[in-house]
Amino acid sequence: MATGDKVFTKGVQGKTVERIVLGDDNEEVEIEVRFTDNTSFHVRLAPSQIQVMGVDILGWKKGNSRVIRVLL
Repeated sequence: MATGDKVFTKGVQGKTVERIVLGDDNEEVEIEVRFTDNTSFHVRLAPSQIQVMGVDILGWKKGNSRVIRVLL
């Protein structure tokens, strides 16, 4: 993990993901991970400070990642 990373497990660990939604409007960028129990993990970002460079599915082995699929 990079310095400054935030890790969230409380409230999401063990849940099944139904879908992931990326939203973009003039006021904020949203990343929402929706679970099958009708809850979600929702992140709001200021669009003036970030730009989505890509979205990937990663596989992890022994602390190293590899791209399994490029989504965006």
